[in-house]
Amino acid sequence: MAYVADLEAIDPDIVHGKPDKAVSRGRDQCSSVAEWPDDQAKLVGLVQRRFISPDHPEGFDPDKSARILAVVRQYLCPSP
Repeated sequence: MAYVADLEAIDPDIVHGKPDKAVSRGRDQCSSVAEWPDDQAKLVGLVQRRFISPDHPEGFDPDKSARILAVVRQYLCPSP
C-alpha cells in the first residue's frame, strides 16, 4: 500500500510494523481534517498526538507530523 510506504519513507517508526494501526490513525485524522480543514497548526498537533510509537511516545516533531498529515490527506481523506 502506497500510504504505508510513504509513511515509512518519512520514518519507519511511524508504522513500526503495524500498518493496520497506521491506517486507523490516518482515518481518525481524516475526521479532524474534515472538522478543521484550514487549521494546519491544529491538524499537525493532532498528528503529533495520534501518531505515536514506542520510540516516539510523544509523537514526531512538527516537520515530520506535517509530512504525515500530507500523506494522510493524499491517500485517505476524501477531497472536499
